[in-house]
Amino acid sequence: MEDQRGPSIVKIATRYGVIQGVLSFVVFLVVALAAIKQNWVGSVLNTVLLIVLMVLAHRDFKRTHEGMMKYAQGLGSGTLLSIVAAVVSCVFVYIYVRYINTGYIAAMLKTQRAALEQRGITGAQAQQAMAITSAIMTPAGIVVTSLITGVIVGFIVALIVSIFTQKGDPRAVI
Repeated sequence: MEDQRGPSIVKIATRYGVIQGVLSFVVFLVVALAAIKQNWVGSVLNTVLLIVLMVLAHRDFKRTHEGMMKYAQGLGSGTLLSIVAAVVSCVFVYIYVRYINTGYIAAMLKTQRAALEQRGITGAQAQQAMAITSAIMTPAGIVVTSLITGVIVGFIVALIVSIFTQKGDPRAVI
């Protein structure tokens, strides 16, 4: 007899990861084009979207696998979803800052300099801070930091979400 299981964790996580990646880029665009100064707005919105899509992915997996999903399966699918989302989003962001809005990085550096001045940081300290910021604020630097952040945040979210979405086999003998 063939095993008639539903779609694999990889397929489900990839599908929801692509959706999350596209939505994350849309949030990035809205924040960038609306010139929203508070970075936390986009971060909170992206985290809420990640939680919702991870719960939906886990629900989809359980629906096609007899209502069961082990914690490790949830953690793995959530982490994979986050990796796919980070890669997709970073590809779009890279294209945007490298080819479409080439002045984006200069505007961000100007905003950062103004924030430093507003906090009273001037002179050598401001130059040192701007040198570090300038090294990171390149298209490749944005991609690397976004990938690392996306995977770490996604893993943490998956750790938490999987606690609530796991469901073991009630017939299992412990």
